Amino acid sequence: MRNILSVAVAALLMSGAADAAETMTGKELTTLLGHGKNLILGGPGKGYAGSLSLSADGKGKGQIKLDSGDVIPIEGVWAIKKDRFCRTWKGGRDAGKQICESWVKTGPKSVEAMVGKKDLGTNSWN
Repeated sequence: MRNILSVAVAALLMSGAADAAETMTGKELTTLLGHGKNLILGGPGKGYAGSLSLSADGKGKGQIKLDSGDVIPIEGVWAIKKDRFCRTWKGGRDAGKQICESWVKTGPKSVEAMVGKKDLGTNSWN
């Protein structure tokens, strides 16, 4: 029983370390986005799909389409601050507010955008 408990505690500690290692660093974000990038937003089963073009000069423009058919335009500015992607969009639910996201790796070309423990959605790229 003691061995099982020790293994379980070790697994929990290792998974916590792995989770922290999977969050993109500021350097990784800058390497990925610093010259501009086209992102794919959402996708099957996410409730929305869209695209976002980020330019090297810190501007972003795109749109998402909800499964309901509603289209939400995205436009504004972005920057990397420490280990977070910070954005201020003109419209949508966060209009005019700066939102700083941690990007947690879910694959070699995909992340979940997180603010604290709140999952804002999936971003991927080619």
